[in-house]
Amino acid sequence: MIGIVVAIREELTEFFSNNKFVAYKLDAEDQPVFTSQIMPEVAVIESGMGKANAINATNKLIELYHPNIIISAGFAGSVKQNVSSGTSYICNKLWSIPGSPAFWSTDIAENTNVMDENRAVRLNKVINEFGSPIETGACMTVDQFIYNHDLKTWIGENFSVDVIDMESFWVNQTATENNIETIVIRVVLDPMEQKLPPFIVEAANNKKSRTVLNGLKHVAINPGDIKKIIEISIQVKKSRRILTSNLESVIESEKESASLTSNTV
Repeated sequence: MIGIVVAIREELTEFFSNNKFVAYKLDAEDQPVFTSQIMPEVAVIESGMGKANAINATNKLIELYHPNIIISAGFAGSVKQNVSSGTSYICNKLWSIPGSPAFWSTDIAENTNVMDENRAVRLNKVINEFGSPIETGACMTVDQFIYNHDLKTWIGENFSVDVIDMESFWVNQTATENNIETIVIRVVLDPMEQKLPPFIVEAANNKKSRTVLNGLKHVAINPGDIKKIIEISIQVKKSRRILTSNLESVIESEKESASLTSNTV
């Protein structure tokens, strides 16, 4: 069984559509689980953003499905110059730096290896052959949405990492505590040079802000943001397509290399 943890379900809209995933379980924490009759060996949970949500969702996935592998998948921000939207990584090393950026230092960061070099090379080869181009890299997990250029630059200059997110380190830690292997796939949404507008941050944190109605209200109040919205929409579609392609390639590869069964609950 393969479990997938994604912070925001909209990142996997194309994956859900391609493979007929539907909501299967809802709970009070609002972390829905999605399953598919045509891909019965896979279960996806929408965690929400951040450490606590990532840990809770991973534990829930383990309790319900006892997966052999857990994939942390989703968008990320680049902390390296000249990396375009849609660039994707298999992360073989994860970093975490806690707290507010005002208190960050290189001394408080911790890191862990996710997979050995042979496995990273195999997955890299499979995805490049059947999915979209992908690189092996490292990911830094932070406690809040980082959308400005200066903070991304600081991380890129002080750590050997390629992208930042808010969940991967904690998904991996929780899976490891339960003796479950982890794969981390991250696709760049926002390049280092791009500062995301505040309404994008609000939409990421607030599900109600992702609706069409709220989007129209924002445009009515802030007509100057229309160009930015169009640009971000193009980036989202591109990143979503690449993430879907790479996820499907990894799932097929893992199905061939291991005996995976559908665990029903």
